[in-house]
Amino acid sequence: MDAQNSCKLTICFEDPFWVGLVEVEEGGTYRVARHVFGPEPTLPEIEVFIRTHWRELRFTADLQVEKKGGKKINPKRMRRIIEKEMARNATRGTKAQQALAEQREANKVERKVQSKAERDAERERRFQQRSAKRKEKHRGH
Repeated sequence: MDAQNSCKLTICFEDPFWVGLVEVEEGGTYRVARHVFGPEPTLPEIEVFIRTHWRELRFTADLQVEKKGGKKINPKRMRRIIEKEMARNATRGTKAQQALAEQREANKVERKVQSKAERDAERERRFQQRSAKRKEKHRGH
């Protein structure tokens, strides 16, 4: 991979499991995936994971990566900018954590839409059942 493309696997402990964060940066886009290892993985287990389970990872949607400017900024000014940005953004954490949070929110919205459709279908089915029963009662003996 050249300087524009990079892939990084970070393994950390999130109580009670060991979790791997796979970050991929390709030509201005950024994607991240999360894999739960369970017990602490050994190096051979990590190699097997990379070789065999890479295609099974579910990456987030592509996010645009900001290009870093070449102009040097005064450290005090940079600190003020960072503090202002952090105060404006309620979401804290790494870029990978933010991307995963966005993915969870998208999944939550999708689940809400799906469950609403299922509820509406069930209501319609019960209404049809009641209507048919009412009509059957009115037909006479």
